[in-house]
Amino acid sequence: MIALDHIALAAATLSEGVDYVMARSGVTVPFGGAHPGRGTHNALTATGGGTYLEIIAPDPEQDEPETPRLFDLDATTTRAALMGGPRVQTYLLRTDDIERDMAIFREHGFDLGDSVTAARGDLRWKIALRPDGKLNAQGVVPVLLQWPEGPHVSESMDNQGFALHRLEIRTPLADELTSLYRALGLVDDRIKVIPAATPAIIATYQTPDGKLAVLGD
Repeated sequence: MIALDHIALAAATLSEGVDYVMARSGVTVPFGGAHPGRGTHNALTATGGGTYLEIIAPDPEQDEPETPRLFDLDATTTRAALMGGPRVQTYLLRTDDIERDMAIFREHGFDLGDSVTAARGDLRWKIALRPDGKLNAQGVVPVLLQWPEGPHVSESMDNQGFALHRLEIRTPLADELTSLYRALGLVDDRIKVIPAATPAIIATYQTPDGKLAVLGD
């Protein structure tokens, strides 16, 4: 089993990320929690079809982590980009066998690093992270995670009728990414891989009032 799990919107501060989504969609994303020892915290809202939106930012209440923050947040290029406002940093796929699918990524030339345990409150899950905290191909290659068995975490999240409509992955690695999706067995009509010279991730959501809101452009 492989499926789109969630989209990570990075921001310099969590309040800035929440304000950005509110300004574009009219939706207020509530606080999720902190990632102890990893230097980040987030806000979360369900977005339909077993997916959710995560706004993630450095947590000023935590000491500097011993390991790099999630999703390349410590990179000089990321920090510079976030000075211009929040951005869709990457997207995550969920699997029922993280080691199996990490091997498929490696076969296609993408090293996800190691499978490690992450936590938020009482929740525990596995996620594939590189020791240097870097994303593959500036985030257009997805991150992989595995949740514990049972209902998906989005079922217990705030749900305001904010639904993912389209996820555009713009990349010079369009052929390689399409081949990876095929090998993984990923099928999702919302995901569109578009050849482009400059990597970018654009997420479009349907708002509760039926309008479309674009994040990441």
